[in-house]
Amino acid sequence: MAYENNHYIPQFILREYGDRINVFNVKDHTLKRDQKTYSVFAERSIYPQDLEKNIGYKLEAPFAKLFHDKLMKGTPGEKITVTRKELLLMKRFFLLEMMRVEAEKNNILSGKRISQLSLGANFTEKEIPGETIESRWHRNLQTIIETEDLRSISKHELCTYEVLRWTMIFLSGYFAFWDCSASSTDFLISDIGMTSEREDSVLTELYEHEKKDYLDLLIRRETRTDKREIYKQILQNQVSFHENFYMFPLSKKRMIVIINPFFRLYDKKEKFTRPSIWPSQIENKRLFEKNVSPNVKILLGKPMYKDDDEFTYTIQDISDNDAEWVNMLMLDRVDTIMGFDSFDRIKSSVKRYIDFHTEKHMLPPVDYSFLLTR
Repeated sequence: MAYENNHYIPQFILREYGDRINVFNVKDHTLKRDQKTYSVFAERSIYPQDLEKNIGYKLEAPFAKLFHDKLMKGTPGEKITVTRKELLLMKRFFLLEMMRVEAEKNNILSGKRISQLSLGANFTEKEIPGETIESRWHRNLQTIIETEDLRSISKHELCTYEVLRWTMIFLSGYFAFWDCSASSTDFLISDIGMTSEREDSVLTELYEHEKKDYLDLLIRRETRTDKREIYKQILQNQVSFHENFYMFPLSKKRMIVIINPFFRLYDKKEKFTRPSIWPSQIENKRLFEKNVSPNVKILLGKPMYKDDDEFTYTIQDISDNDAEWVNMLMLDRVDTIMGFDSFDRIKSSVKRYIDFHTEKHMLPPVDYSFLLTR
């Protein structure tokens, strides 16, 4: 029946990996080659039919048009320009992509607790008696689908703590386009919905503090009130958005990245003092370059946003070394399956992932040694 095969990663993205895709199951170590995109990254009836239909018509269809018309156009060094309305559609789509995967259903309770602590008393969600984890998961998706402007999502009657927290993260970050067309490495794709990079400090201190400590220092030293307020806002963003960036593959050659607002400080256009630290393992700092955004008029203390405001992004070329690191981050975050086109073009990433953990005498979250014997 229609709407029963529920893709949590849309086929228009999977098709960018080829007519067929190879998938590796990290739980039973099975490799299935040349799978039809119809049959992978999908489950039977995990969403009610009306929800699946709304995902398709209200979000996937308009995003797919933008995807083909703009987001997949151009080559490294060229520009992509989107309107504010299209930008909000993109953030809404990727928010849904992160929250619609089945693995996210298993994080509902912990996500609610973390989000409740982060938001404090600034928001109270509507309680639904007898709500199950699955129905709350569907409630979250419905809220995103029905809110065209994420800036007002807290007003939706079904908005939850975790949806609001993640929305605030997505709204605070800025997009970047990373492209590996000139690299010998392809991007792989995971069933987790998104993958992030954390700074090294988390490995020793149990929480990420490098960016926070530096912002604290800037706030203490800054004499200009306007700059100090910007630093305070970026520091506040770190409560929820403490990772360096979140990644969403669009194809085996291109991904879109939501970057922590901390990295605004490195951008010459922003005219801040360039930080003396670099929290990311990515070598090419240009990958974090902020987009060119419109000058927004302020009227009676409120910004006057327009749907046709334009944002321009440079498609950034990613090196083999950085592409491998990105793939390693994705290899680390797989629930059940990961997919790829040619193993030869991700083999170096898999080997580096295994070697990385061996050198650090760490047990990797996922054992990929099986793939090196295929």
